[in-house]
Amino acid sequence: MRSLIFRLIGCVLFSQGAASLLAQPFNLQSVNPNIARWMYVHNLSPTNRSTASVYADFGDIPFADTRWGQFLLGWNTSNSIPVGQGARNYLISRVRVTLFISSEGDQYAYDDALHDYRTYFLTNDPRYISSTNTSNPVELYGVGFRGGYTALTFQQGTTLFADPTDNNDYTNRTAYAACYDTNGVLVDASDNVGDDGTNEVPNPFEVAPFAIGKTTDVAPGELMPTGSRLTFDLNLDDPLIYSYVQQALNQGNLSLMASSLLVADFFGTANWPDFDTIFLTGVSAPDQTNQFPVIDIEGTVVRTNLDADADGLPDDWEQFYFGQLGVGATNSFTHDGVSNWAKYVAGTNPTNSAENFQLLSVQQTSGETELHFTFAPSRQYTIQWSDDLRNWQTVTNPALLYLSDWLTKTGTNQFYPAPVYAAWRDTNVVGSQRFYRVSVQ
Repeated sequence: MRSLIFRLIGCVLFSQGAASLLAQPFNLQSVNPNIARWMYVHNLSPTNRSTASVYADFGDIPFADTRWGQFLLGWNTSNSIPVGQGARNYLISRVRVTLFISSEGDQYAYDDALHDYRTYFLTNDPRYISSTNTSNPVELYGVGFRGGYTALTFQQGTTLFADPTDNNDYTNRTAYAACYDTNGVLVDASDNVGDDGTNEVPNPFEVAPFAIGKTTDVAPGELMPTGSRLTFDLNLDDPLIYSYVQQALNQGNLSLMASSLLVADFFGTANWPDFDTIFLTGVSAPDQTNQFPVIDIEGTVVRTNLDADADGLPDDWEQFYFGQLGVGATNSFTHDGVSNWAKYVAGTNPTNSAENFQLLSVQQTSGETELHFTFAPSRQYTIQWSDDLRNWQTVTNPALLYLSDWLTKTGTNQFYPAPVYAAWRDTNVVGSQRFYRVSVQ
């Protein structure tokens, strides 16, 4: 039997950046978006439509993807939050989006749980899992762009299709609901299950949305009345989602997309949710007020060379996590043997030992070893291996996987959300032992 010994070393590598006098805590409350666009092929008023619907269609419609009706929201944050401070220096405690049911209320039956993607398969598919669900949740995703557009260049009236001459290609959306795959790549979620207009998708995949719409206005299964709300609290426990927000704030524009796999009943009683946009000219709620979509964002920007108490830690970082200064770089707030400085560099929460940078497990098969370890947003990892503890080989920017029991459908927690961890596969293991070191910077 092969004997394997593993070490996890948190290497402290950090470059000090210039301080910005603008960097400080931020608290955006109930801010309307700059873009509120119904991303639907038949939207005849893309620049000023007052409502936006989200729904799906699994039929063979040539120009449609499964998540047919999507709702794009974009916020220019550069006037409220300083840009260009480096993604890792944006610490975020909350991102909440609120959408309001329009005057087309009392048709969507509220659902608060994400369903296994296998429940959407054809019933004769051997992977199919039966479900008793009669509705579907509204989900919030990141946004991917095509046709050379970005979150900074996409405008309210930008064409729906990346190639205006080809409006029959479902992969041609200029902006689409996007989530992270197990390679950490932002991919189109519009057809994670369903069809491409002609054939069933050959490689369906599970998704981890950024948030699920929740409400206290009605119970699950009840119809949502006009003026009721869905709130979406982004899953900031997922480092990939956290990193998405950090990068967006660093660039000055946060884009999100509402979507659902609720199959629209176009020939019976309407069953999909309609939401108010920012172009409603009348009133939509019983209290005679307009209910535009809004976002709340709370956090701070760390000024890396501001250390007024000279304790070796940036003041903004200390205030964010501890609410005070003077905790000290060499100390450990949680008394777990890992210094506050090491946690700062690793990007982990210094008040929670469970989030420490650590090796979680090692899985071994013939000729291959897989390391699982915790990771943090906007960090880089290096892996070293040695067969004799003298000569070390370095893998810079290793190809990592980003896994969870929800995405892989393994383990005991196949419910969303599930903790996400990083994995690296050593596919060239020889000999009777191998040692590993993982560092973060």
